[in-house]
Amino acid sequence: MEETKIEVLPLYRADMFIMKVGTEEQREDLKKQILHAKENNIGEKSGGNPGCWRSNATYEMDWLYDAVRGLSDEANKMYFEKDDIFKSYVEKCENRDINIWTNVNEVGSKNVLHTHNADVWAGIYYVQGEGTGNLMFHNPANVLSLCNHVSPFTRKMGIEPRDGMLVIWPGWVPHEVEENISDKQRINIAWGIKFN
Repeated sequence: MEETKIEVLPLYRADMFIMKVGTEEQREDLKKQILHAKENNIGEKSGGNPGCWRSNATYEMDWLYDAVRGLSDEANKMYFEKDDIFKSYVEKCENRDINIWTNVNEVGSKNVLHTHNADVWAGIYYVQGEGTGNLMFHNPANVLSLCNHVSPFTRKMGIEPRDGMLVIWPGWVPHEVEENISDKQRINIAWGIKFN
């Protein structure tokens, strides 16, 4: 009897790419820079969630930029294998635009459900995040509970932040951050990556 071979082709795909980045000293230095910017309202941006200070200040953190470039390169390579059109678009691009902003979430604050539709990759680096609320992802097909709840990957999924954790994911994936019920601020750098 001949064995039947099953071919698997991805219909849609959205993965998280996670790596630990930076030493404790680098994170402490970055935390000091961020809190100095917050104290002095450097680069403060409007439009954040209640209880969240947001800024587009820049910091001395070449080590983190290098890690973001490296992680997005690895994510690109993985997706190139399954999405030829994505590969052709990115390979034609001459520039990778990395947009950053800072979030300092006070106790009791959260970040509401949103996407980064303009970005190829969205990301976050946790300077201080342990115990301050999980990062939750929603399948966009099921944001309005339109899918059978037994179907694969229709439930929201999340990760518990760790200090020094760098995470990127496709910018179109809806995500939110749970309420900070800890006794400390959630301090992170958020990313949007475009290729043009």
